[in-house]
Amino acid sequence: MAEAKHHESKKKSQLDRLLNFSDGVFAIAITLLIIEIAVPTITKFTDEELWKQLSKMLLKFMGFLISFAVVGYYQVVHHRIFGYVQRSNAKLLWINLAFLLTVVFLPFSSGLLSQYASELQMKLPYGVYVFNILMTALMNAYLWKTVSSPKENLLTHNISKARVRLGMFRTAVMPTVFLISFLVSFIFPFWARFIPFLIPFILRYGLTGLERKADLHEIISTNAKNDEGEQGSTEED
Repeated sequence: MAEAKHHESKKKSQLDRLLNFSDGVFAIAITLLIIEIAVPTITKFTDEELWKQLSKMLLKFMGFLISFAVVGYYQVVHHRIFGYVQRSNAKLLWINLAFLLTVVFLPFSSGLLSQYASELQMKLPYGVYVFNILMTALMNAYLWKTVSSPKENLLTHNISKARVRLGMFRTAVMPTVFLISFLVSFIFPFWARFIPFLIPFILRYGLTGLERKADLHEIISTNAKNDEGEQGSTEED
């Protein structure tokens, strides 16, 4: 689609509209997750009976917590990505819309998994859910690649290649862990559902080396630019 010929003064408001729309989509998607968990119905009105029914919903609640964390994580990532963006274009709008499409599908795939959570012999519900996460991660990676590309001229400032790689590695963690979890579910269906709980620890402690490298590259780049500026000032004097 061709670029709209908006006035320069409209660039900020257009980007704000994109971000407000995206935040609204995330808010609705994360709210819809809990709707899939219905209050249990009991015929015998005792605490023991209610606790028995709630116990059967353990995997449903666990699935909700994981899905809530997934949607919340991608909302935070989206916020971080657009912290680098100073303007939007038609390509960014459509890529962002495609990314949001995978996000709004998460309540359905989460609901499907929740509906058959206790049927551990069924692989399709978890497979659909994992596929949804793979597609979300893929679109997130494409969004980051587009934003970080100097050719698109969307950035507030240039990002080091180390920082771009770090973003890609972060993007790969969640789908990789979920894919491993899905494969393990063929052997240990119950315990496989707990594997995604490793994701926060991997993101927090598993990428520290890449984070330090990215920080170091940016410090070196900043110092080099400062030295060039000082050298230029000296020559002028």
